[in-house]
Amino acid sequence: MANLSKFKRERMLEFLDKLRKEHGDDDTLIGINEIESELTSKKFGLVWEEHEEHIDVEMRTKIPVFTEVADKEIISDERLPYNFLLEGDNLHSLKLLEKTHKGKIDVIYIDPPYNTGAKDWKYDNNYVDKEDGFRHSKWLSMMHNRLEIAKALLKDDGALICAIDENELATTLLLLDDIFGVAYNIDCITVVHNPRGVQGKNFSYIHEYAIFVYKKAYKIIRNQEVELEDIDWSNFRNWGKESERSDAKNCFYSVIIKNGEIIGFGNVLEDDKHPQQSEYIATEENYYVYPIDIKGVERKWRYARQSVDEIKHFLRVKESTGRYEIEIGKNFASYKTVWTDKKYDANEYGTQLINNMVPKSDFDFPKSLYNVYDCLYSIIKDRVNAIVLDFFAGSGTTGHAVMLMNKNLGGNRKFILCTNNAVGEKREKEFQKQYQSQDDNVKISTDWEERYGIARSITYKRIKATIDGYRHSKDMKTLLLEKKLTMTDLKKTKRLFEKIEAINEAESRKYTTVKTVIEEGTLKVLGIVKKTNAIKGIPANLKYYKTDFIDKVYEDLDYSVRDELLKHIAEMVQLEKGAKIDGRNYILLLTDEETDIIAQDKGRLENCKGLYISSSVLLTSSQQKLFEDMGIAISSIPDYYFEAELREVGDL
Repeated sequence: MANLSKFKRERMLEFLDKLRKEHGDDDTLIGINEIESELTSKKFGLVWEEHEEHIDVEMRTKIPVFTEVADKEIISDERLPYNFLLEGDNLHSLKLLEKTHKGKIDVIYIDPPYNTGAKDWKYDNNYVDKEDGFRHSKWLSMMHNRLEIAKALLKDDGALICAIDENELATTLLLLDDIFGVAYNIDCITVVHNPRGVQGKNFSYIHEYAIFVYKKAYKIIRNQEVELEDIDWSNFRNWGKESERSDAKNCFYSVIIKNGEIIGFGNVLEDDKHPQQSEYIATEENYYVYPIDIKGVERKWRYARQSVDEIKHFLRVKESTGRYEIEIGKNFASYKTVWTDKKYDANEYGTQLINNMVPKSDFDFPKSLYNVYDCLYSIIKDRVNAIVLDFFAGSGTTGHAVMLMNKNLGGNRKFILCTNNAVGEKREKEFQKQYQSQDDNVKISTDWEERYGIARSITYKRIKATIDGYRHSKDMKTLLLEKKLTMTDLKKTKRLFEKIEAINEAESRKYTTVKTVIEEGTLKVLGIVKKTNAIKGIPANLKYYKTDFIDKVYEDLDYSVRDELLKHIAEMVQLEKGAKIDGRNYILLLTDEETDIIAQDKGRLENCKGLYISSSVLLTSSQQKLFEDMGIAISSIPDYYFEAELREVGDL
């Protein structure tokens, strides 16, 4: 079939060429060239109206930096690496992370705003609702900028996981395909996260999606362990083509059985020896089983003698018609594309959980902890030092999941969480109601950040609760009565309520409360016992950074962009290296003078593990030898932290 768009485009280009020849003035030629450039630009894939955010404009005159909020540092075990919570617009954080973590992230897990049209997110400081004609293009513009950086942050064998629902599923898939390209797999997993359902006009939605993006060249998604009753058993003896003894001589040996259990393996049998399928050695009380089929054909085991010991735990004995057969079990399988476990319930293991950890958090739609946990587990179960990034951190579920994985599996997996300190619409109204007067600006500012901002009042508090421990209350429900209501039942309301009252009297002592509810035309009487468990804390360390800005242009002649940026170098070093610049174990040296002073203070150097030295500092040969003799690691502070910005402002 003809490409009509291409045909129309070529016809318009011919017309432009004709106009170019007829009208040769500069202004006309400039206009024609701009039109031609637009016509010849890419016309496939996802196309949308691009929008610009105020933060894009802001970065034309300002350089984003991190400033540590020291009083929010958490240290529970100095031997453990640091995790990071970055407060500020995630685009600023991503641009700084691009300097410290390019190609270093194992997994990026994000749960971006779903753009439902119900004012669930702001674009350029304004809520986006269903009446906004550019709702989807604004969302795409926002996501595109961030996902491009995310791609650069991933390791070669890293993966991005994006949670999303039906509102932006199609656009997200196209956007990811546009950014990552043909070298990547894009797999869409369905997760049943709300079994009760959210009623739409025609359907009740019970699921959302987790999109996995990773390079085709790697086996990224590990196999999933299966329960004992689900293990797939098959004969350990080969069959079919190339399954005979002569096809692999080192696969013909005995499996030794005692009391119905495999206790070991014999040596590879010599070619001139032809045993029975099962041979009993009375002196040993052992059976020796060979890979010989029921017709007496000598075949081979599926594993060679030199490797069979490693998979012994996958084998079992099966007695069949007077002979022993050996079976091999497959206790793993590929992940299925629909996840339905009860633990993915976002209400029970999301909303209720965070309300226990951070009372009155009022956070909308947190993920189930185990939904996020299993997404990460599928990739980094065996990556004990993995780095996980979430730049839509919200309530901090990703950080909680990483810490829980370290607790369950061991290891030092680390997380980096990025979130702004904005407030939701409900919290904003509550704040405005509480402060009718704007007189006490200091108090209002403090309350706004500490009591209402997501980063400080929810994300940070949830991470702290995970580290410190918390009490988790859960309603244990027992169904005492379930009855589908009919018109007859409704006419006999008195009798029905008498029955409910009788249940209340009989059962009230057993339960904290007895509750009556009607769901979808069904009456249910529930006995509820409130069970509270003390959840032990998980040791972890955290640093809290806030985004600040350095002006690129300043009228004060004493002002130096370089000097201002150097004030924020420690944060960048700590973020990249995962070490605390404490002036004791790890020391930052920015000038020759600072280096001379520390070189003369051997008492201070005795505790020092590492020096981070600016590229502008020149170590003398004696200083170099001193540090090496004392076993102090020397690392250069990378020029790439702010080199581009300094070149731009002419301060390099």
